[in-house]
Amino acid sequence: MLKLYNTLSRKKEVFKPRNPPGVTMYVCGPTVYGPGHVGHAKTYVAFDIIRRYLEYKDFKVRYIMNITDIHDDIFKAMKRERVSLLVLTNKYTNLFLKEQRLLGIKKADVYPRVTNNIKEIIDFVKTLIKKGFGYQQADSIYFDVSKFKDYGRLSRIKIEKAITGTRVETDKYEKKEATDFALWKGKKPGEPFWPSPWGKGRPGWHIECSVMSQKHLGKQIDVHGGAKDLIFPHHENEIAQSEAATGKKPFVKYWIHSGLLTINGQKMSKSLGNYIEITQALKDWPARVMRLFVANSHYRSPQDWTKKTLSQAQKEIKRIDEFINKLNDVEHADRKLKTKKITENLIPQTKKAFEREMDNDFNTPKALAVVFRLVNRGNALIDKEKIAPADARDILGFLREIDKVFGFIFWGKEKISKIPSFVQKLIEEREQARQKKDWKLADKIRKKIKKAGFLIEDTREGPKIKKL
Repeated sequence: MLKLYNTLSRKKEVFKPRNPPGVTMYVCGPTVYGPGHVGHAKTYVAFDIIRRYLEYKDFKVRYIMNITDIHDDIFKAMKRERVSLLVLTNKYTNLFLKEQRLLGIKKADVYPRVTNNIKEIIDFVKTLIKKGFGYQQADSIYFDVSKFKDYGRLSRIKIEKAITGTRVETDKYEKKEATDFALWKGKKPGEPFWPSPWGKGRPGWHIECSVMSQKHLGKQIDVHGGAKDLIFPHHENEIAQSEAATGKKPFVKYWIHSGLLTINGQKMSKSLGNYIEITQALKDWPARVMRLFVANSHYRSPQDWTKKTLSQAQKEIKRIDEFINKLNDVEHADRKLKTKKITENLIPQTKKAFEREMDNDFNTPKALAVVFRLVNRGNALIDKEKIAPADARDILGFLREIDKVFGFIFWGKEKISKIPSFVQKLIEEREQARQKKDWKLADKIRKKIKKAGFLIEDTREGPKIKKL
């Protein structure tokens, strides 16, 4: 029975989507004004693993991640780079999608962009005004927080305290109260703008997620995710404007938030010189290592990016690779054990333990511990020659199954991390036979290599091998 921690209730709840096996899931995406950093990588990989596990449990997940392409930071970057809004946001949207691919993150079903949803946003704001939640100040529209009685239930922040923790916007036209937030902002000099019933302007930040989640997932959704720093004010404001507009409560059934990333114990900041872009990190650490690094920490926990923690993840990847190579060797070995299959009990027990940990709020560290117990047990059995080819095949099959969740064990279904040692030995023996012009023996070895699942091709640069 899958349970997850709901930020809204502050407790673990049994997961019951509204229309099983369907699951509607929305995760806040990037603001595209620059390259992504490793904090983004942690968040997106964590939610990728969560999504993958829901699919592993046979849920049909519709996964939406928005692209924020209208924002103050974008306007600053436009001036800095001296380019148009479209040129800048296309550049960094494409980079974001490339970063997702490099990290092995499954594609979202839709990546909606704010600029493609201006009409829907204007209609949503009109609804809030009509229902008495929105008010106009010159060309800007604000949400009247005092009219929404449940404001603060996600963050547990009372309005009086929220006032002191809210940055008062320096718009030309002031809000009634500091906690009120912009639904539509009047045009400012040098900023892109769109026509609206209230004058030229552009959407506020929070409104986009309410509009685009409703457009692609409906008025009520099952899961909404994001990093913990979005709880207030962004997600709090999403709840207020969504439920005020639709009258549907709750807007989101399960709110899940990922912990933040520090760099060597410090908050990541360009001023501190510890700002690490994803593309730079991937030059130092393979994506497989980064995915395992993220899985080594519970998604809700803070995590520290250090050379030590990344090196540890790299060592763990190596242990897995070595184990898989041993299993490949056993699977294709000639020896046949007549003993009862070891995996008849080992695999079901391991799978049950893996699912038990993942069902407990996606506890990846403990689920990984289950995997490494299997590695240790398997290595010991291999050393004692107690694993038959069929056993090795079963274990490899199980690892492929759970790698649909983790995405780093085999690093893609078609990819192999290393040619099994026995195949490598056959390649060397074949080369020796060819040098001696023993074509009959060379052909015989080629057939053995093919039987092992590999195809060898002779080229000017030497033999090349690929997985069949």
